[in-house]
Amino acid sequence: MASNSSKRKKPHKSLITIGSTFNYDGVDYKVNAKGRGIYKRIIKKIIEQLTIARAIHKRLLVIRFDLRSSNFKRGNEEISRFRKCIVQWIERNYQAYSIGTTWAREQKTSEYQHYHFALWIDGDKIRRSDKLKMIIQDKWIEEDPCNHSPHNCDNGTYFIDDDNVFKDVVYRLSYLAKVYTKGHQPKHHNNYSTSRLKAKE
Repeated sequence: MASNSSKRKKPHKSLITIGSTFNYDGVDYKVNAKGRGIYKRIIKKIIEQLTIARAIHKRLLVIRFDLRSSNFKRGNEEISRFRKCIVQWIERNYQAYSIGTTWAREQKTSEYQHYHFALWIDGDKIRRSDKLKMIIQDKWIEEDPCNHSPHNCDNGTYFIDDDNVFKDVVYRLSYLAKVYTKGHQPKHHNNYSTSRLKAKE
């Protein structure tokens, strides 16, 4: 059984913020720092990708869930394949495109890493998450039959159709940017990733 013996990498103070708000493009957003701080680059990318997706689609369905691996993996190939698989399934079955995603790799006391994951989709193509949550489970188990079933977070589904809900989602997803439980991944491997949606010109 492989295990992660790497020591936690401490972030430089300039890379984190411990404030209760984060300013992006002139707007202050409440964030879930809880005294330990969040990574600026992660929350910035999350807000950026949500903002671009909203400009493209006007309304967004956002789903937040957790994924636990069955064993330790040095790289992130598993989560990358899962992300690609679920995005392609949505595109094929709903003809929904420009799908936003973000994931964060974390590890606390367990031998194995876990992932916090969120995706956001054209809210005019998909308005309910029930079927999609079943597909998410199927695709994660396909990656490894021993993987734990995805955990659907309480209040983990949002339909963004106004600025207030958008800010609620930013606060909820800021949890993925937290410093605590990050930094245990092996050298040269990322602890987060986001989609790469491009703003309309």
